[in-house]
Amino acid sequence: MAKKKRLTRKQLLKEPDEFLTFSAKAMQFVRANRKTVSFILCGLFLLALVTVTFRYFSNRSENRAYAKFEQGFAYYLAQTRGEKSADLQETVDKRLGEIVEKYPSTTAGQLSLLLYADASYREGSYDRAIELYQRALKTFSHEHMLRKLILNGLGYAYEGKKDYRNAIQAFRSITDTKGKFMKADAYFNLGRMNEAIKNKEKAINAYEIIVESWPESLYFDLAREKIRSLKEAKPASG
Repeated sequence: MAKKKRLTRKQLLKEPDEFLTFSAKAMQFVRANRKTVSFILCGLFLLALVTVTFRYFSNRSENRAYAKFEQGFAYYLAQTRGEKSADLQETVDKRLGEIVEKYPSTTAGQLSLLLYADASYREGSYDRAIELYQRALKTFSHEHMLRKLILNGLGYAYEGKKDYRNAIQAFRSITDTKGKFMKADAYFNLGRMNEAIKNKEKAINAYEIIVESWPESLYFDLAREKIRSLKEAKPASG
């Protein structure tokens, strides 16, 4: 049997590849709608694209899953633009859910897992979002930066349920990792969650870590204000 000829990078770039074309459209959407697309979505989606691009070229057998993913992604983008309807949400759930369940080992299935988790969080289906984020943690067990963003989404999903203690655990998992990526965000969220459970001391401690270690962070001024207001607040009467 003749050996399949491997395309060179030059040949791949000569004609627009469907994945590159799709990626370009996605990047263009994110840039044009950065005020409406959440930080979690941007981070998850952009990092996921980087993660799966090279794998995609080596496995063209995923075309069927990819075609379904592209359809589901179109509806997902409509959701992120603020279009809300029961039919739209049902379509997002159906398309992305089908890919996640039928093609879990494909790159399209892995990327759909992230998008479906975010879509579930957006619609307020926190239990499903939590289950999907937990599955994503296993799927991307070796993608350290991506895992931090998944943990961040998991923390927000727990917060949506008002399960602040599990939210704290998720955000704490980020602070316990190596590297600075997402650390300031995680400490700020730890502060918020500890405020929610009335643990003033731990909340102040989390905000103080930001002030001491991340003076360049977007959260720096907010953390200082939080510390001031918490220290000045009168204890609740019994």
